[in-house]
Amino acid sequence: MFKFFRGNHSLVAEPIPNRVADVQSSIQSGLRVHARGERRVQSVQLADELASVYDQITDAQLPATTETTDIRAFFSGVDRDLQRTRKAVEVVEDSLQIGLGHSKLARIAMTGAQLNSGVALVIAGHNLLISADKLDRAHTSIGSVQDIAAKRFHEFYRAIGLFVAEAILFTTPLNYRMAWKGTRYLNNRFLYSLRHSGFSGSVDVALKGLHRLMLSEIHYAIRGILPAALRTPDEFVTYLTSMATQTLAILREFSDLGLEDIPAKAEEVVHEYRTFAENTYEVVTADVDVESVIQDVITQLSGDVDFFSISSPNKNTNL
Repeated sequence: MFKFFRGNHSLVAEPIPNRVADVQSSIQSGLRVHARGERRVQSVQLADELASVYDQITDAQLPATTETTDIRAFFSGVDRDLQRTRKAVEVVEDSLQIGLGHSKLARIAMTGAQLNSGVALVIAGHNLLISADKLDRAHTSIGSVQDIAAKRFHEFYRAIGLFVAEAILFTTPLNYRMAWKGTRYLNNRFLYSLRHSGFSGSVDVALKGLHRLMLSEIHYAIRGILPAALRTPDEFVTYLTSMATQTLAILREFSDLGLEDIPAKAEEVVHEYRTFAENTYEVVTADVDVESVIQDVITQLSGDVDFFSISSPNKNTNL
């Protein structure tokens, strides 16, 4: 199912492309359930269910803000975390109508085996529960689903994508060191690790594809569209601008990408997503002014980037 290699770290599992493809399929089919229906209503309902699980944890039980290195000590301090993770898996499976191997997780919860894999999944579970609680609180405070800020949904969907990926890959976790610094940090760090995993060949290609697909499917779910909508110029421009700006913002956060590097990188990434959309979704995309899109991306990244404001480059932040 997977193979191992030795590098600068201890023995690390390398996910094979077929396992990554399972993640892609689950995220795509799961989020499409929301894209096709009353997405905001469905999202709030799912968040409400997950928030009830969140209510069972306290700040003292959350992982420390530093990187987790002592795995057994981590689980001795949060001995009920796997039970909450299992419950979160159940809720997500039911809502998105996908299988995440709940029975397999149940065995882990009973035996405490595969602790390395469990750390990443537990932290991803906390990330999802906190994102759900924020969305649920926003709904309670505002009342109207339509008036909730788009960034709450954006963060929530990213947390779902991360959780789904970790649930499927928990026996072959990605080679990155988990750190708890809040939902935004963890979501972005995970997406960066997909693009720059340190693997090579077919595994690297598969993980980069997962990065693009996760951002794309979150985009469709938030906007309530399917890939066929990319045939229209406005939607395709919005898609390309959003994908490129988010990807470059992540690169700026976790790599040495400087302002002087942005123009060339923006051109590369915009063309990358154009090719990805056409090849992955087999849709004839609209004929748009790509140079104008590139310039817009550069402009947005030239100053201080508000990451969530660029998730949907429209005047109406509730779209």
